[in-house]
Amino acid sequence: MAKRSRDYDRKTLPEKKLEFRRHLRTYLVMCGFFIMINLFTLGSIGWAIWPILGWGIGVVMQALSLYGPLADPEDAHPRESSRGTPLPDLEDEPMELRELERRPYRDEDLV
Repeated sequence: MAKRSRDYDRKTLPEKKLEFRRHLRTYLVMCGFFIMINLFTLGSIGWAIWPILGWGIGVVMQALSLYGPLADPEDAHPRESSRGTPLPDLEDEPMELRELERRPYRDEDLV
């Protein structure tokens, strides 16, 4: 589960919103499917309300985390350049200043 969370955290805000729209679309299709099964078998909406409500809680929480008060403030700053290409992840390649300090400099490097 921790790996999935890490992968989700690395996604950009547009990718997260696209994933939410896909999740919402799947939820709506399945709600219709549950209601149709229930109407054909019982003639009324009986048990279908429970999976719809249960799954709906997850959809609402995901929507609030992207669009509402639970939104991550770090997502307000896009992790993409102005051209739409992802910026390099600096956490993967730590910079060592000590190695740069040991390198000999020439006067041409400073100008």
